[in-house]
Amino acid sequence: MNFDYLGSFIRSFRQANNESLQSLAERSGVSRSMIAQIESGQKSPTIVILAKLANAMNISLEDFVKVPMGLNDIKILIPSQDNIVSKKGSVFVCHQLTTRSSSSPADFYQFYFTSHGKTSFSANPVSNTVKYIWVEQGELTLFLSSKKIEVKAGQAIKFKASTPHRFENRQGPLAKGTFFVSYEDNMQK
Repeated sequence: MNFDYLGSFIRSFRQANNESLQSLAERSGVSRSMIAQIESGQKSPTIVILAKLANAMNISLEDFVKVPMGLNDIKILIPSQDNIVSKKGSVFVCHQLTTRSSSSPADFYQFYFTSHGKTSFSANPVSNTVKYIWVEQGELTLFLSSKKIEVKAGQAIKFKASTPHRFENRQGPLAKGTFFVSYEDNMQK
């Protein structure tokens, strides 16, 4: 049994629910100091204490003590020179952070402009693909077929990736953001 995980889980549960140690102690019948010691990894709880805490948190004991699958499958995605997929010397720099695979349902990218300009994308040959773009900074003009759409910092847009499109950043702060291409079975219209 992973007691470090349990301590973190209890603390995260309390914080997510804006609950104090005292409140959880009162609801569970487990002392405040015992909960604090479990959270900090100083004490290992008995099965009776785990059952009381699980009941107070409205979680089955099995779900409470079982570490979720894939918890250790965490990967930090870092833009680097090795994952740049844009043309060398282009004003548009694009890092491919993930590629669709059995463990990743989408291609995920980070992009930014080094100076004002534009870039083009060919239509994705897979008809059920969707592109989601989020602009973190600046303003991106998206030309989608015959439409011109302005996407400002803090905004996102979704469209069929099978449509030819291009990005422009002609004025103001240099645009940067992220986008991902999702391979959906039944894309909603």
